[in-house]
Amino acid sequence: MIYCPICKNESILIWQEKKYRVYRCKNCTLSFLYPIPESSLKIYNETYFNNWYIKYYDERKKHFEKLWGKIEKFIPDKGTLLDIGCGIGIFLDIAREKKWNVYGQDISSFSIDYCRNKGYIIYDKPLPELNLPENSIYVITMFDVLAHLQNPMEYIEKAKRLLKPAGVLIIKTPFHSRFIFSLTKLLAFTGKSKTLLHVPAQIYHFTPQSFKNIIRSEELSLLYLEKTQDFLKIGFKNPKILLSNIPKLIKIEQSLLVIIKKQKK
Repeated sequence: MIYCPICKNESILIWQEKKYRVYRCKNCTLSFLYPIPESSLKIYNETYFNNWYIKYYDERKKHFEKLWGKIEKFIPDKGTLLDIGCGIGIFLDIAREKKWNVYGQDISSFSIDYCRNKGYIIYDKPLPELNLPENSIYVITMFDVLAHLQNPMEYIEKAKRLLKPAGVLIIKTPFHSRFIFSLTKLLAFTGKSKTLLHVPAQIYHFTPQSFKNIIRSEELSLLYLEKTQDFLKIGFKNPKILLSNIPKLIKIEQSLLVIIKKQKK
């Protein structure tokens, strides 16, 4: 029997390709890769960031500016912001332009050096290991991070401790509809369906219900949750980019934007 890593309830097998398996929790609907793989840190090297981020800096910045327009009504005018998994610092650039006091965190050596060269203070340890004052940060962001972690609840718990009372945790994570799992199940014989699910880099596939289950806490409240269109990469002559864009174009893959508030005591 396989149990949900988050709510510990029974889970069922919904997809399998070669050595990879994805299970879905019967209770909270979270889907997850099992067994959970070891760290995929080696993926996030200079080539990765050049091909997927630096090359599309302007387009991705516009995408994040639209995202800022959605979240700004839930956050103060300015304060201290910590971006977890900051990558090449695109969101840090926007927050700094908005006069926020910004810090980043990442474990990719390329990302850390890249952002430090831009003048940012970047923490180079996983969030649970950071020795920062509790109740000290107004906003913590995690964009496309949570689904790739071996233990996402450790990150949420640590964020809760670091946030000021009434501080805000903002999460964006891929959302795969049940249809895409049905499609990948049909295509599993090709040995290529894992690309549609971003396996093995993506460990967890969250749903609105799974977040509602996670946020059942007296200390946290769910302010906002919506399905939103993710960034579309340009360059359809590249087969990998084309394949990664198809689910987004037909909207069977989107992102969940989740805004969580730490309650005042």
